[in-house]
Amino acid sequence: MSKYPTPVPAEVPISGGGGGPLRILSLGLPRTGSSSMAEALRILGFYRVHHGTEMILEGWDVDWVGRAAKAHFPSLSSPKEPRLQPFTRAEWDEVLGSFDAVTDYGCMFALPLIAAYPEAKVILVHRNIDDWERSVNEVIINRFWPRRTPVELLVRWLFWLAGVKQPLMNGIRQTFLGRFGAAGPDELRANLRAVYVQHMREIQEAVPPERLLHYKLGDGWEPLCGFLGKEVPEDVPFPRRNDAKAFGTMYDQIHREKLKRIAWTIVRYGVLLAIIVGVTLQHRRLAALW
Repeated sequence: MSKYPTPVPAEVPISGGGGGPLRILSLGLPRTGSSSMAEALRILGFYRVHHGTEMILEGWDVDWVGRAAKAHFPSLSSPKEPRLQPFTRAEWDEVLGSFDAVTDYGCMFALPLIAAYPEAKVILVHRNIDDWERSVNEVIINRFWPRRTPVELLVRWLFWLAGVKQPLMNGIRQTFLGRFGAAGPDELRANLRAVYVQHMREIQEAVPPERLLHYKLGDGWEPLCGFLGKEVPEDVPFPRRNDAKAFGTMYDQIHREKLKRIAWTIVRYGVLLAIIVGVTLQHRRLAALW
């Protein structure tokens, strides 16, 4: 599958270094309308937008996720592990260098991206903090840290039995724990509001006012187009994409891939066991004849 997001008009070449370097950093935290913002940027001509759910659903490179989390959040590393250094501009270019803009998952590394791309314009999307907190709990935390029901425990046991690794799921969990300074889901929930406020403050302090747009959900095209120097699209409503649905689709796809691997492992070992049993029985028959 393509590394690049869609839709990309036919006249836009997908070759070489792509559309980079990054020109826009949309750094509102997840669950602040990031899918809608990504679609709005595409409508305005910034065709290659990096978004977390599309990164997974469209098969872009995800090997960097866990590595970036440990490199930028020291609390995630074990004392026995070698300390990874924060990503350099060159390393960020390897991940994001073919995109025009980044939104959603990239915001978890907001300050490193601001430092790596000092020429980029920054959009900070605001959402009512009560609505945001409720949405993060329902859409993200409850999915990535589900209640330990008998079915969930059975699935985890099957994963372990089949030797199924979960580098992407673990990388996403680590990123959230690291960014929100938490050791587990309960502490993550407790820290949501404080980190939201901290996130807004840190970005405002790190970005010069002329490169920063404070955007509230529902503001429409005018402030965004004015900031980016674009004409307001005629007869085109500002997109309202369902982030929760897209996130659910992404999570379900990750889960399906893991279940497929479990099924294949069970079939493979089942065939091997059948062969061993068959050979053993045949050996016993032959021994009985002799």
